[in-house]
Order: sequence, then C-alpha cells, then structure tokens
Amino acid sequence: MVSATPQGVAPIPSGAGGPKVIQLGALRAANIAAVLEQERKAQAVQVQAAPAIQGLAALVRKHWEIARDAKRNTVEPRLVANMRRRRGEYDPDKLAEIREHGGSDVYAMLTSVKCRAAASWLRDVLMAGGSEKPWGISPTPVPDLPPDMVEEVIRRVAAPLAQAQAAGQFVSDEELKAAMLAVKDQIMNELREKGREFAERMERKMEDQLIEGGFIQALSEFIDDIVTFPSAFLKGPIVRMKPKMKWIQGPNGWEVGMEDTLVLEWERVSPFDIYPAPDASSIDDGYLIERHRLSRMDLQQLIGVEGYDEEAIRLVLDEYGKGGLRDWLWEDIGQAEVEGKNTLEMMTNPSELIDALQYWGSVQGKWLLEHGVAEDAVTDPLKEYYCEIWLIGRYIIKAVLNPDPLGRKPYYKASYEEIPGAFWGNALPDLIKDAQDVVNAASRALVNNMGIA
Repeated sequence: MVSATPQGVAPIPSGAGGPKVIQLGALRAANIAAVLEQERKAQAVQVQAAPAIQGLAALVRKHWEIARDAKRNTVEPRLVANMRRRRGEYDPDKLAEIREHGGSDVYAMLTSVKCRAAASWLRDVLMAGGSEKPWGISPTPVPDLPPDMVEEVIRRVAAPLAQAQAAGQFVSDEELKAAMLAVKDQIMNELREKGREFAERMERKMEDQLIEGGFIQALSEFIDDIVTFPSAFLKGPIVRMKPKMKWIQGPNGWEVGMEDTLVLEWERVSPFDIYPAPDASSIDDGYLIERHRLSRMDLQQLIGVEGYDEEAIRLVLDEYGKGGLRDWLWEDIGQAEVEGKNTLEMMTNPSELIDALQYWGSVQGKWLLEHGVAEDAVTDPLKEYYCEIWLIGRYIIKAVLNPDPLGRKPYYKASYEEIPGAFWGNALPDLIKDAQDVVNAASRALVNNMGIA
C-alpha cells in the first residue's frame, strides 16, 4: 500500500484477487506478503507433483477402484435393501411390479419391530446408566517382570548370599533356588498391587476420554447399525483440532476464553463408506479405505494436527473450497433415497462437500522417505511399511506410518451374526428376509381380498 503518489510513481490496478502493484519508474513493486504467498503455493504444487507423491496417489486410486468395484457387486445392494426393509419400503422393482397388477402396497413392519427390539436389548447391556460400564481394566494375574525388577530379585538374593559366604556358611543350590523364588513371589505381589492401582487410574482416565470424545453417542449409532447392516463399524481414537472453552488468565484476572486443543474423538462409520480389500476377512486383513465427505471446516480442523501437510490442505481449500469435490457412486443415490433425502438437490452438492479417501495399507519405504518420513523410522527403502494416506483429488494431504506398532487400524467391526472367513456378516433383515416377504405377500393378498369383498 502507498499512501501518496510522488512524482514518477503511478498506481497500476491489480488483477482480481492478485497483489496490489505500484509503478516505480521502469520497475514494479508488489506487496511482499502476496509475493511470498504465491511462492509458497508454487512450492507446494511442485512438491505435490513429485514422482513419489504421484506414486502414492496412484497406489491409493488403484486400490480404491478394486475395492469399490468388489463391494459394488456384492455388498452395496444388501446395504440398501436392509435399509429399505427396516424403513418398511419395497425396492423400486418390486413396487413397480405390485402397482402393475393394481394391488395394495401395504408393508408389514416386521423387520423394523425386530430391529428395534434387538437394539433395545443391546443398549440395556452395553449402555446401562449409573456407575456400571460394559468394560473395565484389570492387571494380568501373572505380570511380566521388567528388567529392573529382575535385577532387584538378583540384588535381594545376592546380599544375604554374600554375607553367608563371608561367614563361611555353605549355601546349596536348592536353598539358593528357594530364596530366589521367595523374593520373586514377594516382588510379584508388589507388582500386582501396583498393577491394580495403575489400572484404576487408567480406567478413570479412559472413561473421561471416552465421554468427552463422544464414545457414548458413537456406540448408540453403532448399535443401530449392527442390527441393520451386515457389519457395523466404530472408529477411534481420532485426533482433531477443536476449539474448547478454557480458563485463561488475562489482565483483569481469570476469564473464560476459546483455545484450539487437540482432542481424541470416537465416531460411528457408515458401512457405506468402508471399502475393504476384496479378499479381506477382518479389519486388519489387507488394506482398508474409508471414504470421507468433508466440509471446509473439517479440513481447517486438520491444520496443525501432527502428520497432516498444511500446505497441501491449503491447496485443496483453494481448488475445491468453492464448489466442492464429489465422486458420485451408485450407492449414494440409493442411500439418499432410503434416508428420505432429495437426490436431485444432493447431486448439485449444495453443501460443497469434498470427497477424501483415507487409505490404510502397506507402502514401499522409498515412497515414504521421499514424502518426508524420518529416515530412522524407514530403515529399508524396499521394505513394506504399514501407513496411513489421505488423498483428495490429486493431492496427498497426509502420508505417515501407522502409529500402532502392530500395524492395527483404528477401526472395530462387529456383525449380528458373524460368518467365519467373511468380512461382512448377517444382520436381522438378512435373517428374517423370507419371513418378511411371506408376511408382506399374505398382507397384500388379505387387503386385496378385503377390497374385492
């Protein structure tokens, strides 16, 4: 900005959204902050265009297409059909057939009644009020001795042994063994007592984290899913940056203010958004992809969270922030219809949501190294490492090693009826499908005959 226009300095209008520029003789000067912003953006685009980053993006897209096509042909029709049965709706083909013959389209709500009853029983067990919890922590009956405790056992036995030897007393192997076992039993009892104390403290801390992280609400939604869909999913803990009210000391004393804080959250994941590997039989078997629909606020809350690329997120907001990014699939329309949403309006993406793919699988070490993962974490460039990758459009906003040392994914899956070796089980609508169809047919026939009579 220039407050005055001295001789030889003529202002030049800038382009829409561009930096303000002034003319200094034959030279042009621009706002330094805008120039630095443009350089930062150009550097971020160059980083995203690197072969390693594009290789990661290609890997995620390849596995996404395989998992999407496999689920589309087998599971997705069941998900939509189960939702229709619970809501008491015929599928479009069956409804057209019924109306073609001019009969009643009454639907007996047998599936809905059974699902509500099963969900109520599960809530009574898993979400009992008061101090009761469906989980707890207790120390193992035989705790492992840490190295320092092993040294303590040796020290406690060695001291009296040395005294006995100094006094000229002979200690047999049996006496030595008995002394070591006695000291070990004493230390094991001390460990059990400390273990019970630590378990109580950890249980209180975990309960507080679960309550503040929305676990109760997520569990309630999970219960509805488990009686409706072939499999239900719970995810957590998820690290997010959220504003929280805190006491902050100001010039006038302590005041209530807002502060961005990293929080641990739990959430129910829709079965429509989970895409396992075609040959997977469990969550940790093969790769897994979760499809997200993020708002601009959701993306902003990821800025500052460890592991996320802030510059890549800003590129996503800049390119897709206005208008969104949606990859509409067949099941999206079916899901929207049974949820009572206007499919035509949803196709226009009025909320400007942005599709993102969260990939959990193994990736070659050299790609992680080129993405900036620490060399001490990736020791062999040709080794496969369990990692987490976020892909939005053509941008990788996150590529990190799985923080779980065993490579486990932060998802939990359960089915009302498990099928050994199968990823997707059976829900109540699957188990009473024939009974529902028979009751519907009998009800339609009864209403039609009553109408004729």
